[in-house]
Amino acid sequence: MKRPNIVLYGVLGLLIKMVAFIKGQRVIRKVKIKGPAVILSNHTSFHDFIYTTAAMYPSRVSYFAASKMFYEPVTGFFLRLARAIPKSLMQADPVATLKAFRVLRKDGIISVFPEGQISPTGAFMTPAFAIAKFLKKAKADVYIVKHMNAYCANPPWSKHTFRGRVETEKRLIIRKNELLTMSLEAIYETVCEALDFVTSAYNMEKRYRYRLKDISNLENVVYQCPSCLFEGLVSKGDHLACPSCGHRMDYDQYGLLAERGIDQWFKEQETRLRTEIKANPDFELSAKTRLQSFRNNRLVDVGEGMLTLRRYAYHYEGTVDGKHQHLSFLVKSTPTLPSDIGRNIQIYEGDQIFQFEMDTPWLPTKFVHAGEALYEEVHRSTR
Repeated sequence: MKRPNIVLYGVLGLLIKMVAFIKGQRVIRKVKIKGPAVILSNHTSFHDFIYTTAAMYPSRVSYFAASKMFYEPVTGFFLRLARAIPKSLMQADPVATLKAFRVLRKDGIISVFPEGQISPTGAFMTPAFAIAKFLKKAKADVYIVKHMNAYCANPPWSKHTFRGRVETEKRLIIRKNELLTMSLEAIYETVCEALDFVTSAYNMEKRYRYRLKDISNLENVVYQCPSCLFEGLVSKGDHLACPSCGHRMDYDQYGLLAERGIDQWFKEQETRLRTEIKANPDFELSAKTRLQSFRNNRLVDVGEGMLTLRRYAYHYEGTVDGKHQHLSFLVKSTPTLPSDIGRNIQIYEGDQIFQFEMDTPWLPTKFVHAGEALYEEVHRSTR
């Protein structure tokens, strides 16, 4: 596994640093990072790779990236150019780990986003415990390159840039000699504490302003009306509206929705659904879906049907490669559901992805809420 080409990285890295500066990034806490090292970052924006590369320049960084991104023609081209390491999401990937260790043995720097997916709300998401095991075996200094308010400038639910300040801090959190004596639990706790961040809380204090743009697709993150509980809010310019009762929620220049954090609205709708699940032993959630999977090094449509989540499993009933099939995925083996907001949920098994594209754009978020709640219930019942 080779590190990024020094000449190419030097030219493109400088360009990326200039772009990030123009977009509003400022590194407010600096430390010199030399390899071998692992840098950890929170993940609230599709632009986090840009902000991390800019903050680390001129040091060359080798990234872990989701395997499915390598199957996208344009994105895959640049990932291979950067010599990124493909990694299967939400499961162990020994091949990716070995490639990372080879980079470290050559005094390289590995970048990891421990959450494994982009936060839909700007709040830090609980990472898999496997990050502690990886760091223990890596035997390299561990740093954070944490981005504050990237969510406000480049929210994952929008293609727009809401131009404004993005702050980045770089600091050492664990020395490699400390890893030798630390328990896995202590490593994990240190990582979670160092990366913990809630965008709304931070900007309620800082009051940085961001240029307002159309907020389309936010209605698929916050989909439930807090007034009448109707599911299916609609976006209209800079606000969300309820078609049922007319309730309005304005998005402001501080990245707040009706003067509250998106994470707060998101948590409240999740809590209501969890209450419903606990009260109904026969709870189920269904959606009409197109199934996508890997074929000939591309992520393509392979069938269509219905996806139903029940208490113990996800059930797909429909076609796969022209033949009718029934597929089941155990809830206890699926701790979380990566999701492209307003589009799909993803379930990973082995080297294969099962991506369910849904006709109703807010349903993927509801599946994420329900799937995580049922996973916790299943594991509580087996303790």
